[in-house]
Amino acid sequence: MSSNKKEVQLYTAWFCPFAQRAWMALLEKNVDFEYIETDPYNKTPEFLAVNPRGLVPAIVHKGRSIYESTICIEYVDEVWQHEPRLLPTDPYERAVARIWVDFIGKRIIPVFYRILQKETEEEREEGKVELLKNIQSITEAMSEKEPFFFGENFGTVDIVLISYASRLFVLKHYRNFEVPHNETFARFHKWLEAAENRPSFKATMPEPDRILASYEKYANNTAQSELAVAIRKGTAIP
Repeated sequence: MSSNKKEVQLYTAWFCPFAQRAWMALLEKNVDFEYIETDPYNKTPEFLAVNPRGLVPAIVHKGRSIYESTICIEYVDEVWQHEPRLLPTDPYERAVARIWVDFIGKRIIPVFYRILQKETEEEREEGKVELLKNIQSITEAMSEKEPFFFGENFGTVDIVLISYASRLFVLKHYRNFEVPHNETFARFHKWLEAAENRPSFKATMPEPDRILASYEKYANNTAQSELAVAIRKGTAIP
């Protein structure tokens, strides 16, 4: 490693919500790192040497690679153990956090893409009902003590959820979907406002117009990448 090379490198892509998670985690922990913008659709030999799956994010620390977004968050929290802690220190609460991270990956994100990509209005409407139900479920699991999932502390569940909750405006733009502003979702909207005001989020979220443009190919079903086809078939989560 050259003397002027930083100990930590983050391989990321500006448009990717998954990559945003690792980026936010590093910022939350005030880790000094090198930002390396990466095109995950151009799987160069150099990048495949960092992540054999060819996806972002990937963190290289002391010459060793870590990838998969939630694993990156946990790694950052475990290596840099100073405050703020991204996972609770209590084993039960850590398990709860992992349960809801899993829920987001299985019950929020796939439905987001289903609404965006399904071709019939009936299928899209079914997705909207399901997404609202699932958002209500995770909202009800949030601490009564505001503003974040576990209360005062911003952590892993918040990072994972905000990476897609902040992009719900994409569904409003393309599919006329939004989370109602009513009593049922009042806690969700308070959480959303607090999460979007987090400095680590503001520093990693692109302009709305750029985000909308990046999802246009999904809304028009013209995304032909290997990943996009897998999403459309329901055989992979992006």
